[in-house]
Amino acid sequence: MSSNPAVQISNVASSLAHLRLRLEQNDIDGMTDALAKTQVALDELNAYPGGIEQLKKDIDQLPSPLKEEVNAKLEAATLDHQINGELIRLAIQKNAALQAYIAQQSDSATYSNKGSIPGVESGILSKKV
Repeated sequence: MSSNPAVQISNVASSLAHLRLRLEQNDIDGMTDALAKTQVALDELNAYPGGIEQLKKDIDQLPSPLKEEVNAKLEAATLDHQINGELIRLAIQKNAALQAYIAQQSDSATYSNKGSIPGVESGILSKKV
């Protein structure tokens, strides 16, 4: 684990960008690795010596060009994090919709052509219905 704020921010930004790419490509196989790397980078950032407040102070003390680069990476990481959240929510909704669609297509989701209800013994529908 590095206590260099530029390295820490760079690790988080690159792991979040990698995760975003995997989410955008619906790459389920690559997502496991991307999630693990993102978690490690975020854990290291959370374990920064002195905490987040010290990280902010250390970033402020960086030389101007490096400080601007780190701040730009922070902004990119923030945007990637927000987009990743939205992509995950959309994937969850898509999954739920697909499950509902598949459930409706199954034989047990509809009445049989003989007027009975599948799974119910002697479930003949009334002819008046």
